[in-house]
Amino acid sequence: MAQPTPRYARAGDINIAYQVIGDGPVDLVWAWGLASNIEVAWEEPSYAAFLRRLSEFARVVVFDRRGCGLSDREGTAVTPTLEERMDDVIAVLDAVGSETASIFGVSEGGVLAAALAATHPHRVRSIILYGTVAHFRRDAAHPWGWAGQGSLADFVEWMRQGWGTVRGAENALRLWAPSMVGDRRFAAWLAKHSRQAVSRGAILPLMWSSVYAYLVDVFPAVRVPTLVLHRHDDRLVPVDQGRRIAELIPDAQFVELPGVDHFPFVGDAEAVLTEVEAFLVGHRSSRSRHRRLLTALCIEVAGMADGMNLSPVGWRELTAAHEETVSDHFTRFRGAEINRTGASAVTAFDGPGRAIRCATSIAGAAAARGLPVRAGVHTGECDVVDSDVRGAAVDVATLIAKVAGPGQILVSGTVCDLVPGSGFRFGDGQSVKSAGPYGPRMVFPVVGQSDPPETVRRFAVDQANVLRRDGEYWTAAYGGLVVTLRDSKGLRDLARLMAAPGREYHVLDLVAPAVAPRTAPAGGAAGLGLESASTAPIIDEAARAAYKRRIAELKQDVEDAEVTGDGQGAAQARYELDSLVDHLAAVYGLGGRIRRTPDHVERARKAVTRRIRDAVVRVERAHPSLGRHLRVSLHTGVFCRYEPEQDVEWTIDPRT
Repeated sequence: MAQPTPRYARAGDINIAYQVIGDGPVDLVWAWGLASNIEVAWEEPSYAAFLRRLSEFARVVVFDRRGCGLSDREGTAVTPTLEERMDDVIAVLDAVGSETASIFGVSEGGVLAAALAATHPHRVRSIILYGTVAHFRRDAAHPWGWAGQGSLADFVEWMRQGWGTVRGAENALRLWAPSMVGDRRFAAWLAKHSRQAVSRGAILPLMWSSVYAYLVDVFPAVRVPTLVLHRHDDRLVPVDQGRRIAELIPDAQFVELPGVDHFPFVGDAEAVLTEVEAFLVGHRSSRSRHRRLLTALCIEVAGMADGMNLSPVGWRELTAAHEETVSDHFTRFRGAEINRTGASAVTAFDGPGRAIRCATSIAGAAAARGLPVRAGVHTGECDVVDSDVRGAAVDVATLIAKVAGPGQILVSGTVCDLVPGSGFRFGDGQSVKSAGPYGPRMVFPVVGQSDPPETVRRFAVDQANVLRRDGEYWTAAYGGLVVTLRDSKGLRDLARLMAAPGREYHVLDLVAPAVAPRTAPAGGAAGLGLESASTAPIIDEAARAAYKRRIAELKQDVEDAEVTGDGQGAAQARYELDSLVDHLAAVYGLGGRIRRTPDHVERARKAVTRRIRDAVVRVERAHPSLGRHLRVSLHTGVFCRYEPEQDVEWTIDPRT
């Protein structure tokens, strides 16, 4: 599903921007929190996927409040009254022809949803409040408020200083989306979304207008069905705020979900969506939904757009014959057709080799008729709902096909990494820029193909262990399973270590890579050329005692897990135990004397260790067997190395 076109509704003299997604049986208004931009929102894949999933069971209406995003800013107050904001929603409902709608209020948007339900019950079918604050100010009358006056002032000032900057977004993620901390691409999107939603000068009055809103009388006045959702460990808005709201609204249904993220579209977003679907349509989806690694092939007729001179009748006859050929080839190579629009078709395959062979076969048949085609191929994770396939692989394959020349087949770098030994030959790569969330990526033309025995081809694919960066994503292939991960410093560290098994890297080289690799110092700080650097004990006595207690606990955890047959638990405990032992061995010198290390070396050690371990956790969530392999093969400390128990051949991104 492509990004919907913005439209405008008139609320008095103000233009309110909105979009409509899907055509489900229930109208659902998405009331985002503080400030929004309905175009930039689609640039974050997780946000876009969340809205698309809502559109599977509802007609979703998203909008920008007046003074924000695409709605009118000039001549409008960026701090509209609650009454004006309700007028904006009613104007949008009128514009889309909705008599009654449900309102999904997120964070501060929950207040708007409750106010609409209380004052316009004839237009509101039901409301869903997610991560909403019951009352901002904590005082004698409201001891359960969100924060005291001093804390509120500090928070608002902190927001103002960081608004619209990547650094500010990175700091904000610790409250808004802790699971995305360290994801530079997500932080960059959040910073852009903030800038495009409202200016830095406007965020201060907007924040204070929310803080001073008196909400206590709004919630008890709601008389429509209400679902209150809140994550148990929400770092921004504590769960007791959600519980309080559920107590204030008569007959409200309260559902407490696991998770730490305030943004509903990150973390376990499906758990949120499942509850919303059950509340709105009376049942949870019975459709089969799962994620699979698939290869998408997009084939396009390049003729008329690239200068072919045919009559309309001749063109129709030619393309009709071509469409029949395309269908035959899709069947022959076991492709599952996803969609066909005009002169293009997209199909999913369970392997990249079949997709490339299908593309070359179709291109050859089309060329014999004098009809040039172009094709794009990409491998990635897709959402599979019954027979419907969607996701980044489909979108990227379509984007690649758009830049291919007539008669050309372009594949992504990910595909190249997955077909070594298959007989395909590729030309020089080129970087392709694309709009939206997928960023630049390398693509390679298919220039030839031999046909080795199937057994050789299967062995080559199965044995390909890959860690490759392709734009803002990484492809990780190990043990026959391939996953994609967002870029992070920790993944870059992993790639550097895995490219040279057994070699030790000093943390300073990983923090700021040098031309010449650093080797073990011969004489402490002097050996590093840091004689003038200040030094400090790496650990004090209290930390030393705590380490020893933790080591004893972990040894017991390993024994208990082995007795009960919990292999994964034993591996995790052993990994932490080995890391602690390695660390203690690094900080103690001869005779048990604690070593002293330059301050900046210790800071680098902590930073590198943290980001490598965060990366391993992310890998393990997506690819458990690779995560377990990394846990037992990686050693961190002042010197870091990758040393697998058995030799493993890796294809590593050379740019790392």
